[in-house]
Amino acid sequence: MFERLRGTRDFLPNEMAARKKVFSTIKKTVEEFGFFETDTPAIELFDLYSIKSGEEIIEELYAFEDKGGRMISLRPELTPSVVRVLVSKSKELSFPVKWYSIPRLWRYERPQSGRLREFYQLNIDIFGSEDARADTEVISCAIKLLCDLGFDDSDIEVRVSDRRLLQEFLLTLGITNFHDVLRIIDKREKISQNDFRGMLFDINLDDCQINKIENFLDSKGDLSKSIEELSKNHKGEGISKVIESLKKIAQNLHDRGYQKFITFDPSIVRGLDYYTGMVFEVHDRKREFRALFGGGRYDNLAELFGGEHIPAVGFGMGDAVLELMMRRKGIWPEEKLELDVFIATIGNVEKEVSKVSTVLRDSGFRVDFDLMSRNLSNQIKFATKLGARSLLIIGERDLKDGNITIRDLETGKESKILLSEVVSSPSKHLTKVL
Repeated sequence: MFERLRGTRDFLPNEMAARKKVFSTIKKTVEEFGFFETDTPAIELFDLYSIKSGEEIIEELYAFEDKGGRMISLRPELTPSVVRVLVSKSKELSFPVKWYSIPRLWRYERPQSGRLREFYQLNIDIFGSEDARADTEVISCAIKLLCDLGFDDSDIEVRVSDRRLLQEFLLTLGITNFHDVLRIIDKREKISQNDFRGMLFDINLDDCQINKIENFLDSKGDLSKSIEELSKNHKGEGISKVIESLKKIAQNLHDRGYQKFITFDPSIVRGLDYYTGMVFEVHDRKREFRALFGGGRYDNLAELFGGEHIPAVGFGMGDAVLELMMRRKGIWPEEKLELDVFIATIGNVEKEVSKVSTVLRDSGFRVDFDLMSRNLSNQIKFATKLGARSLLIIGERDLKDGNITIRDLETGKESKILLSEVVSSPSKHLTKVL
């Protein structure tokens, strides 16, 4: 007997029904923000990810050589694929474009709570706008979809920063090896303070520089207030420009009523190398789980892929942590099957069943009927397991008078009705499961 691969999942129909409701809510919310759905191939050239995805991602790729001798990879994230499409179609597009997708992704990493080797991920991106309102739109969409799923500000925290802020600060300390320092900062919450300081020593930073970095990273708090403090304590054209951008984001979020979700956290840098500006992560308030999702600005990625400069901002949200958080809060949908109508039969009524099932399906009802020649009692038990709302009993005896029986399986209420009435006006007598 074969077993599924480690880090992957099987979903039975009842589990899929719950996931469908969650995904439908997500799609509804992002489409309310004007995002349009796209999709890309599950396999891409290896080089698409090796260009700018960072060492961590490269090590986790499901990569192989195809029959044509090309190095191929299952997609570990979506942004490089989307940017590839963007570059190839840029002359045909009207900017800004707002795209989203919920693809299946693969990463060969150690499976653990909230981290799998195969998973779904919501991705949204805005291409073509450098305006801080685009940043706000992305963050707002993230907050709104979590609220629509049943969370509130007591559950989630959006930690916002800007990678340029750290870079400008490091420059004031005489530090120019930004990438090395940022990668270490990105690991700060996962390692001890001694290990963090030791790693910075290893790249030739001194005690004074490290102390100032730690103090800067600890300057967390209300976004608007933190920005005001930054503007007082840090001068210079470069850092002032970044502060002004964050001010606009803070004001826009306040105007939308989302300020209670937001925390300024300069330690947020994001692990992927392609982020160039504003970055953010969403965490549960109790910090029981890894980051729910994150994103930010990646204005230079199109150029790396051979295109013109196209500013971009977006985020990715994996389904594994989301499900854990929803289950913990008790807002994960009930895992049950739902069927509008089950047709139970008594005797030789195949012709009538074919006619009724076809009419109901053409009217948009989800319909099933007995395929196992079971007795009526077992048919009713099976209909209940399928989550049928209504039961139609078609029997030889009742058909002599042109009747069938309708039973509401939720209330148990039962009545006889002319078959012709059900066929002519099904919505008058039957209710669809929403």
